Amino acid sequence: MKLLIATQPFTGHINPMQPIAKELVERGHEVVWLTGEEFRTKVELTGARFMATDKSEVFDSVPLKPDDGTSGLKAATSILRRLFVDRIVAQVEDYRRVLDAFPADVVLVDLCAMGAQTLHDLGGPRYATLGINPLVTLDPEVPSWGTGWPPATSTIDKMINRFFHFTARRLIYSKLTQSVNKERATLGLGPLPQGKGFYEIARSEFLHIMPTTLAFEFPRKNFGTQLHFVGPLLPVLVDDATAELPPWWQELSDGSRAVVHVTQGTYATNSANLIRPTISALRNENDILVVVTSPDADSAFSDASQLPENVRIAKFIPHARLLPYVKVMVTNAGYNGVLAALNFGVPLVCAGRTEDKADVSSRVAWSGAGIDLKTDSPSEDKIRSAVRRILVEPSFTGNARRIQEDFRRHNSAVEACDLLERLADKK
Repeated sequence: MKLLIATQPFTGHINPMQPIAKELVERGHEVVWLTGEEFRTKVELTGARFMATDKSEVFDSVPLKPDDGTSGLKAATSILRRLFVDRIVAQVEDYRRVLDAFPADVVLVDLCAMGAQTLHDLGGPRYATLGINPLVTLDPEVPSWGTGWPPATSTIDKMINRFFHFTARRLIYSKLTQSVNKERATLGLGPLPQGKGFYEIARSEFLHIMPTTLAFEFPRKNFGTQLHFVGPLLPVLVDDATAELPPWWQELSDGSRAVVHVTQGTYATNSANLIRPTISALRNENDILVVVTSPDADSAFSDASQLPENVRIAKFIPHARLLPYVKVMVTNAGYNGVLAALNFGVPLVCAGRTEDKADVSSRVAWSGAGIDLKTDSPSEDKIRSAVRRILVEPSFTGNARRIQEDFRRHNSAVEACDLLERLADKK
């Protein structure tokens, strides 16, 4: 099988693709991976052949901000258009350039790559999508994107969700469908058929892979036959066993203090948002060792003498090495980081509202695996109270380990590749 992977150049889109690419290569398939030049090393670690984007690079460098002079719904719609729709023609051109030299049987893209659907309508290969955030659908049991609400269980709550879904279709998705049709016209395609718009083409009609399980996803009656849950897809890194560890590493294993890990992931990394408030909140907790990982560690915490005695800082530590020691993870609720924590049975304190973080946080709270602070700027008192509560109430760790057990029933990369092979066979 020849498979083309195409991802937008963001770490959260790249990392969950890595184990799939590695497994495909190990099975003897030919894999080409199209993404930004800055991720060449991550691609080549999997054994896939790297190819750099060309036309899409113009859009990848543009900040995701609203159109000038817009606010409210218009601003929100313009951000979605910039992320999903404006890139379609450039994506198609990039895909065609690769496919001219590498006639792939299947294309696998991250959720934001709508060019794959357009390419298929132009006669290109079948394609699959990989979920990079919680599964938000227009089912009445599921709240609208970004609300951070729990799943609806009562008739009234389902009616409220139906209203918000209807409103989103009328005021947001219909406008985005018009934008999609304009892009299609540029490529010589007619408009999307009746009943098929922006929302419907966000996930592949052939195969959509979710890197989680139903233990950490809201229940609903209709999932769709193309949707498959495979468990978390954790990144492929340089050999963890040889990774350089900080000089204080042995302190984690002596058991004298509970390890609390604080992270803001790889996208919204400003330490003032969550890391510094958490350090301040826990600075006098002598039975807690606070471990902070941040890409900005060198600049943001350059003066180690100013740090509290119970705080340790590192630029990066592989989760596979760190999380077995962690009792609580404080996070701004990036999807991949939360899945990694739960894969090790670690309960969470979540403080995030931007992007998909409210929806991730609500799933943490719903599953009982942690606490949703329902803000991205929590007070020190709220952080301290949440961490303490998780350390003393065993139900949080119990639920995190229940999800961990469900995750471990799956061999995620193997299952995902089995599904892709089946898709390739359907010609």
